[in-house]
This record gives sequence, C-alpha cells and structure tokens, in this order.
Amino acid sequence: MPSKDPLKAFYREMAALTASECAGGCGGREHRQFRCCERKYCEVAREFARTQYGVEIQETGHPELPFMGESGCVVEAYLRPICALHVCGIAYGGGLDEVKSREYYRLRNEIIDEGRRQGKLP
Repeated sequence: MPSKDPLKAFYREMAALTASECAGGCGGREHRQFRCCERKYCEVAREFARTQYGVEIQETGHPELPFMGESGCVVEAYLRPICALHVCGIAYGGGLDEVKSREYYRLRNEIIDEGRRQGKLP
C-alpha cells in the first residue's frame, strides 16, 4: 500500500521524473549509468535515513557505491534527499526539456515546503 505521506510521494514523483536522465549516465555526460554518484553522498544518505527515519540502509555489495544496484540506487528517494534533488541536467544545464524542467522545480518546491512542515530537510 502506498504511503500517504505527501513528502514521500513528492520524492517518488521526482525520482520518476529524473530516472531517464540518471539512467542515461547523467544525460550522456558520464560514460556509465547512474554515475554522477559518489560514495560520500551514500554516507550522507545513510546518516539522514538513520537520524530522520530510524532506517538502516542495507548495502548491495557494489565495489564503489554501497547502495548501487543493477538499476540504480536501491535507497528510496525520500531517504536520500540530496541525491534525489540532484539532476545533472539542472545543475549543468541542457539536460531536461522545458516541460520537465518546470515539473522538476514544481516538485522541488513541494518537497522543500513539505520537508519544512515535517522538519525533514537535510
């Protein structure tokens, strides 16, 4: 059963919106899928999940990134807010079309507003 928590729902929408950009190696900027990721952000997500939600994230055994699976990060988007909101096409430009960019900013604002209400901002 899906969560009724609006913050979690907004994060799921964001992950769905940005999935193709991330899966394509950061919109083609990287030579490997899902690879603007860095281990330090996995550690930030681990700490955020633990302190904000009491969740211990299970590692996948990936040699470089502890939460990387075959289809990307295995951590739910709301537990990795810095990663979920990062999109290379927004950060570096040229990756999202106008419609997706508008939707990205709408969702980002919803996440920030709801995160403030819940006290769950990184």
